[in-house]
Amino acid sequence: MNSESPTGRINIDNIRIEPEEAAVFSRWLHILNEAAIPYVVGGAFSVYAYTGIWRDTKDLDAFLPPADVKKALNALSKGGFETEVRDVYWLAKAHQRPYLMDLIFGTSSNQFLINRTWFEQSQPAEILGIKTQLAAVEELIASKVYMLKSNRFDGADIVHLIRGVQGRIDWQRVLNHLKDNREILLLYLILFDFVYPTLSDYLPKELMVNLFEEMREGWPRPKKSKIFRGMVLDPFMFAVDCREWGYENVSNMLPLVNDKGEKI
Repeated sequence: MNSESPTGRINIDNIRIEPEEAAVFSRWLHILNEAAIPYVVGGAFSVYAYTGIWRDTKDLDAFLPPADVKKALNALSKGGFETEVRDVYWLAKAHQRPYLMDLIFGTSSNQFLINRTWFEQSQPAEILGIKTQLAAVEELIASKVYMLKSNRFDGADIVHLIRGVQGRIDWQRVLNHLKDNREILLLYLILFDFVYPTLSDYLPKELMVNLFEEMREGWPRPKKSKIFRGMVLDPFMFAVDCREWGYENVSNMLPLVNDKGEKI
């Protein structure tokens, strides 16, 4: 994890970032703070805090509950920024091109929404001189496990997060977010063991065994069943299964806000 200040806050101020970009990001965080929006910072800043890996992605990720999206958009718009609801299932944005602020209130696969549990273990931080909160590593991992798309795979981030905190993770919190899709976590734990064969002490081995046993006990499943979870991972690449092969899409795709950002 990155260095802490005497106040116990994680300091993120020694990164390679252009002054204009830093000023825009600082302004966005200040606006959210002034408007008393409940949020935690994720994305590149949180990955850097836990791993030391910095990627200047030109965007700032803030996770917030759906009920606060409209308030955040109003505050940012009043601050002079262009705003939009990009996807009613999970994403709104603020712009000062080429910089973006992603206001994330769910997952792209619509498997869970951002709720108050995201603030229970968040970490106090100071980013570019602004006091804020970082998403806990457990919530970061839970938000990334469904990123198994043809154009994006967050497996490296998850592996680096496990390494960065030396396996000190409350895995039950991660499983609570994943609910019925808990076995997908096994994919990333096996990936970690493959990437870092000498760091197996960082892995929850008993949990890995239990997850595999849960899968094994479900075998064999009825061959006539058309239940299918591919759309949870990539609605584009797996659409053919539902469209042409008759599989049933079990993902619960219900919008969380309307096109104005108001919670539904």
